Amino acid sequence: MFNFAVCGCGGMAHWHAKELLKSGKVQITAVVDPTPPNAEGFKRQHAPEAIIYESLQTLLDKPPGHLDALVIVTPHTLHYSQAKLALEHGLHVLVEKPMVTSTPDAYELWQTVHRTGKLLGITFQSPYTANFGYLASARDSGQLGRVNAINGWISQGWLTLTPNTWRQDPALSGGGFMYDTGAHLLNAIMWLMNDPVVEVACFFDKLNSPVDITGTAVMKFQNGALGSVTFAGNTPTFESDLKIFTDRVTVHTDAYGNKLEIFGKDHSYYETRVDHGGSGTPHANFIAAMEGREPLRAPARYGVLLSALMDAMYESGQTGNVVKVKPVPTELP
Repeated sequence: MFNFAVCGCGGMAHWHAKELLKSGKVQITAVVDPTPPNAEGFKRQHAPEAIIYESLQTLLDKPPGHLDALVIVTPHTLHYSQAKLALEHGLHVLVEKPMVTSTPDAYELWQTVHRTGKLLGITFQSPYTANFGYLASARDSGQLGRVNAINGWISQGWLTLTPNTWRQDPALSGGGFMYDTGAHLLNAIMWLMNDPVVEVACFFDKLNSPVDITGTAVMKFQNGALGSVTFAGNTPTFESDLKIFTDRVTVHTDAYGNKLEIFGKDHSYYETRVDHGGSGTPHANFIAAMEGREPLRAPARYGVLLSALMDAMYESGQTGNVVKVKPVPTELP
């Protein structure tokens, strides 16, 4: 049985708790939140025996016995310091997306993972699905062919769902719709391409809010493929779409791996959902990785790739220039 602590007891923390406890291999022994009603409500619902702490430092100074891992469900800009502190105290870390909100922090956190030998997983969703597992296998075997272009979009009524919350406070969010819900689309692209973006041009509009609400970007990958993405954060529908164009097939999926359609050269069509043998959820994969049974499907590498891309996107949107993305270290696994 693994002993977990949960840092941040807002809405998403309840989903994390349910997924962790579903495994039958986890008990939540500590919760961290500076707002007592949040912590007390979370404890009452998910972890009656857990001890409540007002800060992560207090927990790490006086943990409730042995701790194995920390789940971070806090505003985006807090992830770096909290994850680094937990890793350096010998804990594995499962962190909400995005991993961090700056490239230097991403590199430093990756180095901390390497130095401590601890696990850091990111709770993106698509990498854990059977559809993305199949696509990765087909990509690596050469079955998909050479990717020439990739195009995706994601929409949500994000502007009206998040006013007066930390998500529209740049000091806590690090960005707007592009860095919040949009991170799922960008990670899906980076995960499937498995190749860094080297140049990007981006436009975005805040629509009179403190952060970006709509945006679009074009990207050039290291292998020469081109990509485009659109973020629509002021729409009545929550949808996403993603197409990959190769010299052999056209792949149709979405940012969450919910669907998969593949069209061949002869216009044939087939849909597939192939079990890739993984655990299927971020939490199950994280636990399996702690047991040494599976590799992490969204390790720190993808936090580094996303941060480098996002920093370049925001720089491009602010300056109006095409921006070269900071190179990802060649030793990054």
